[in-house]
Amino acid sequence: MAVPEEAEIHEVFKLFDQEGSGIKIKEIGTVMRSLGLAAPEAQLREFVAEAAKKDSSHVQFSDFMGYVHRAQTMEADKSVDIAKEMQGMKNGIGHFFDKLSHKQIRENPPDMVKIADIKHLLSSVGEKMAEEEIEEMAREIRNSCRIQDGRVSFDDFVQMLQA
Repeated sequence: MAVPEEAEIHEVFKLFDQEGSGIKIKEIGTVMRSLGLAAPEAQLREFVAEAAKKDSSHVQFSDFMGYVHRAQTMEADKSVDIAKEMQGMKNGIGHFFDKLSHKQIRENPPDMVKIADIKHLLSSVGEKMAEEEIEEMAREIRNSCRIQDGRVSFDDFVQMLQA
């Protein structure tokens, strides 16, 4: 998704700021997601704590813009390591779900992973996804990736995520 411009950010902010007093602190994450930003929960908690020091209930646009810039910077930093992280995920699936040894993974890395294993990881590890989001992703996997016996090509899965 393209980086939102300040005018777009302000427009979305105003949609949530009906009274002109700022957005509610608890809506920081919702407004960011409306802009296409996926700040991690830990970062959102940090933003909420900072905002609560200034005002117990609302965040002003200037402060929100600071949070948006920090979230964008973090997303840019994270995207650099995505290939490495995805390789780690693939190896982890092979080791924990398929019971492959580290030696087996090194010598003959699996190129297909179970869709059920991906769904389990997305719902229970790290930044957990909602059930609806997971089902939507599973449909997208079935429509755009090579699948064989309930397993998806991991390379196709990564390409789908990066598209």
